[in-house]
Amino acid sequence: MSQTTSKIQRTTSDSSSTNEEPTSSGRLGDPDCPICHGIGFYVKDVPVGHPDFGKAIPCACAQPKIQAHRKRQMNALGSMEMLERMTFDQFHPEGVGLTPERRKTLRAAYDAARRFAEQPQGWLLLSGGYGVGKTHLAAAIGNEVIRRGGQALFVLAPDLLDHLRASFSPTSPETYDELFDRLKNTPLLILDDLGAESATPWAQEKLFQLLNHRYLRRLPTVITTNRPLSALEARLRSRLLDVDLVEHHRILAPDYRGGGYIDHLVELSELHLHEHQTFENFYIPTGGREDLRQNLIRARDAAIRYAERPEGWLTFIGKSGVGKTHLAAAIANHVRMFQPEVLFVSMPRLMDFLRAAMSAQADLSLMVRFEQIKEAPMLILDDLNPRASSVWTAEKLFQLVDYRYLARKPTVYTITAADPELKELQNAAPRIFTRIADDTFSQIYHIRSSGRPRRHQKAHKK
Repeated sequence: MSQTTSKIQRTTSDSSSTNEEPTSSGRLGDPDCPICHGIGFYVKDVPVGHPDFGKAIPCACAQPKIQAHRKRQMNALGSMEMLERMTFDQFHPEGVGLTPERRKTLRAAYDAARRFAEQPQGWLLLSGGYGVGKTHLAAAIGNEVIRRGGQALFVLAPDLLDHLRASFSPTSPETYDELFDRLKNTPLLILDDLGAESATPWAQEKLFQLLNHRYLRRLPTVITTNRPLSALEARLRSRLLDVDLVEHHRILAPDYRGGGYIDHLVELSELHLHEHQTFENFYIPTGGREDLRQNLIRARDAAIRYAERPEGWLTFIGKSGVGKTHLAAAIANHVRMFQPEVLFVSMPRLMDFLRAAMSAQADLSLMVRFEQIKEAPMLILDDLNPRASSVWTAEKLFQLVDYRYLARKPTVYTITAADPELKELQNAAPRIFTRIADDTFSQIYHIRSSGRPRRHQKAHKK
């Protein structure tokens, strides 16, 4: 018998070892198939030591039944209806009526999902608000992997925990150990809506055990969540922040299904206007006064350190055009790679945004908008102006600064001022000054000169 000739598996135990489901007659294949004779599997006639020696190989005639079983297995735990319609062909990666920034994130997530489906390696994390398309893309990955002959298990995080609890019952068709082992070792796990589960110690421990097992073994995994990473359990968050394993895409789009959810902080953020400003292209002159050059180097290095570990407050002060905004934007662009919830906004735009909430046509109340801003995991407030235009503006600014000070939330400020001692801020807004000047929590860097000739600045903008 040649190496390509089939040797038939004569027992149903052989087929069950492949995790496939035999028919009622104990066979998966076509009874008239000349290769497997209806068994559904065959083994190659190869010598001992060959990679295929003793391996049960699905026969082509059994593929439709095997694929149907894998689809049932993919849907079983999550009880997800309509998963089969969630394909890449049914997804619109450009969205409808999106801003360029939103469209860019949706397209990037779609492209990443397609690449992952073609070659499932590492982890893919899809985050964003309700209804932005995360579940559709995750299910499309599963459907594509199964269509290509692979295996995928799709489950909602809350349902996963319910199934684990139910497996302790004597009537459960699958024991706890069997179910947990299947989840831990399935070739591709798709865990939908991480963070929606009840945050009991038992639930957190089970999720950590599951994901840590797959993390240590680098098993292909897709995760979706609508929670900011900072809100997830610390041990899970540390795994999800591993850029060597996890590819993270945050979808900044309105409800993909046409609902009402909109991430208003995305509407507010001005970071897309500064995406070209990085540490690499921050200009430091090679000549000129050495003290000014070293001043720029110290400010840049402080920004880099802060971006790598954003804790406490960092404030840049100086005259217009010295590079304050560039460094603040470079911090935001760096941090956004591993923590997408970065709000970069100038003070004038922030106040306009809050005032708009007082309109009768506003879709969100002032209280809701203000709470979102105060709670932003990271805030970069550009052009903080101590000379507030009204009592209302001064009070809102203080409330924001004071809340983030008491909550110890990472914040970067830029202030246009010639005085390195911030006397103007101290005189105009003493309550804000005392918080920014707290050297136990806040760092202040005075940038004396950008070292950039004006003709260089103009050429750079072009």
